[in-house]
Amino acid sequence: MKRGDDVFFFTLIDFLLQVFFFGLLLFVVLQAKSKDDGAALQREEAAKERLLKGVGVSSLTELTDLLTRLAPLEELRGTSEFMARNGGASKAISAVEVIKTAGGTENVDKLAQQLKIANARVSELEGGWGKASCLPNVTTNGKVQPKSIARVVVDDDVITLEEPTPEMLELLARHGLTFSAVEKLTPPQFRTAFSPVVSKQPECRYFLNAVTRTKYLEPMRAVWSGFRTQ
Repeated sequence: MKRGDDVFFFTLIDFLLQVFFFGLLLFVVLQAKSKDDGAALQREEAAKERLLKGVGVSSLTELTDLLTRLAPLEELRGTSEFMARNGGASKAISAVEVIKTAGGTENVDKLAQQLKIANARVSELEGGWGKASCLPNVTTNGKVQPKSIARVVVDDDVITLEEPTPEMLELLARHGLTFSAVEKLTPPQFRTAFSPVVSKQPECRYFLNAVTRTKYLEPMRAVWSGFRTQ
């Protein structure tokens, strides 16, 4: 074989090797792309399944049909039941407007929490508000209610007892008190004077008819420390 033939032969072999290499490289790239396409397809299918499950339909055809009906809001899937449970669309719209006026859901949550704390505090200070009357109930104008043993007039700085009943006078005598001694008291004095009533009869409360002439809560709390009002 001539030298020129040798060079041609080796050049041909080198060319064939390069063709084989590039062919192998192309095969690997196509395989990788095929795997990527398969993974993308799986992700797409998973996203579609989540969408269908969230809407409550079983196929894209059903979803398309649902979205193209242009039905009223209350007729959409699941909405009618929700509206019925919450007083209808008008009530729901009113509720949304109230929430907006209050500053949004976050502010409403804060207000609700503040109200809960305030109620708990008042209940603690008033102690035993729901306890029964120490005396049998009476019927007035066909209405059954606890019997009041006096009238209490509550001002900013003084608490005045008026119109004591025999039950009130008996209660005072039982605790070594006279009506004149407790007729007019400051809120702290009222708490001190009637604290024995609660300590000796913690299971019930006596009731007073109240006339409130104060804008403050503390004088009323002094009354509630020993009595219930109505």
